[in-house]
Amino acid sequence: MIPNGITPADDQMAADIFGVSVGYWRDTKAWEPIRGLRLLNRDGARRRVFSKEQLLAAQVQKEQAKLTNQTPKYDLPPVPAGEHPDDLLDLEEARNALPEDQRVTLETWKAYRYGTKTRLPDPDYTLGGKEIDGEITGGEDFWRRQTILDWNATRPGRGNPKGRPTGSKNKRPRPADPTAEERKQRARQLLDEHPSTLTAKKLAEELGVHAVHAERLLRAARLGKVSSLLDSKPDLTVEDVQRELGMHVVSHARKLLDEARQAATDAQ
Repeated sequence: MIPNGITPADDQMAADIFGVSVGYWRDTKAWEPIRGLRLLNRDGARRRVFSKEQLLAAQVQKEQAKLTNQTPKYDLPPVPAGEHPDDLLDLEEARNALPEDQRVTLETWKAYRYGTKTRLPDPDYTLGGKEIDGEITGGEDFWRRQTILDWNATRPGRGNPKGRPTGSKNKRPRPADPTAEERKQRARQLLDEHPSTLTAKKLAEELGVHAVHAERLLRAARLGKVSSLLDSKPDLTVEDVQRELGMHVVSHARKLLDEARQAATDAQ
């Protein structure tokens, strides 16, 4: 868990702060001699997470100790204790934040991450990773505690006994959000203008939205563009998609093309 008020840092960021390679940081376990440095990740997590505030303080104190040829006596800022609505939780921690009688199995919970019927909300924060074809890959997703609790409270079924019965439908369609529709249109417009150079980061800056939300908007715009291309060219290939959208990863382009073809089939 990343407590509210803490800036998370992974191994790469920690190594940059101390001016060493990430390989050296990991191989020597350079964090272990730093007294008081807290690991924020749960046991079994695939990524170490530190407090950036603690790392910066430790680095300053280490350099100061060098000047007098002494061993640093670390006095690091504390990490907040207890629970807060804005704590950041990884996928498994988010599941454990729910009341025990409302938790699904871990396997089902993981399926919710990319589900089509039941789907978790978009992550509030992604630590690390690289942006490839407008998508952040290799990072660790986190959700605010309140984001998960609000989602659970409003979803039908076990999380919300008062919700609509399974299989029921709205009697009236939800009113469209004009701001959301404007963002979608702007994303499509920017993709038409800059098909090979538009990234989620640039889109987030242009629309003033979170990077995770920008990723979704960019992907939706790309899927729409592929669908349009497919209408005019039924034999559209993966290579065509890569060329038209400036995509570098074949699997990303193939997935978009497959989804566009499936949507076209479903619409018939």
